[in-house]
Amino acid sequence: MHTIAPTPSENDPVGLCMAGVISPEVAVSRLLLGHVTGEGIAAMLEQRRAEPPSLRWQALSTLVEARRPELERLLAEVVRAGSNHALPATDPLAGAAEIAGFFDRAVANSPEASVALYSLGDPAILATATAEILDWLNERALLREDADVLDLGCGIGRLAAALAPRARSVLGLDVSEGMLAEARARCAPWPHVRLAHTTGQDLDGLAAHSLDLVLAVDSFPYVVRLGPTVVARHVEGAARALRPGGALVVLNLSYGRGVAADVAEAREWGTAHDLALDVAGERPFALWDGLAYVLRRRG
Repeated sequence: MHTIAPTPSENDPVGLCMAGVISPEVAVSRLLLGHVTGEGIAAMLEQRRAEPPSLRWQALSTLVEARRPELERLLAEVVRAGSNHALPATDPLAGAAEIAGFFDRAVANSPEASVALYSLGDPAILATATAEILDWLNERALLREDADVLDLGCGIGRLAAALAPRARSVLGLDVSEGMLAEARARCAPWPHVRLAHTTGQDLDGLAAHSLDLVLAVDSFPYVVRLGPTVVARHVEGAARALRPGGALVVLNLSYGRGVAADVAEAREWGTAHDLALDVAGERPFALWDGLAYVLRRRG
């Protein structure tokens, strides 16, 4: 009789990685966010080593050993930044300014890590994760060549640049001027990519029925930080801007609330704005552990 091993706790990134729940890159990034040093991560791994070592243990160990100096540098930046990304803001405008300042500093230290700590500052890792997202959007029939796309919280422009060859137009919005400067450099070859600053308070500037896809990749948790009124304004603006058949795609809705709460909120958005919730809290990616929500405009 075979027994099924229990899934490790969310507080055990090494165990989750060895169980195949998260990638080595995500496991290391979670440990860095917990202020564990590269030496500390290596020690954890040695304690969990089996004989013979599993393939997942080997992958995690190889990643850590190959990147020890970079891990220490990233940890120093994590500690210095000291931001709790799940902490609600007491004032939406001040909260948006605080978020913008955090990302201005982060992008100056490591553009890739500033948008995805699991990239560990490596452009190749980030490119792989970006390609996974684009492949998934294609599989879900969410991209087409005549589409007009909003990249909400565009960061350094990695998705805007990747979307550019596949869409008629891309609009990237971000609260961080530092991020936008990096994005403008990356998206310079694409004249149909427009990048603009947003206050992070609403999407009132979007014209009705002007978009086929509103894409928020790991940016909506920062909207959630600004409070339910700001969330409602963003969802209302996105829903108003979508053409029939268009979709609001949110990859990570919040940090720390749990999937059940996020699914319940996404359902409320669908009911309020006549959007069909096609994907609710799925984890479709191999490298990144982002949770996917897709709400489609009917018609």
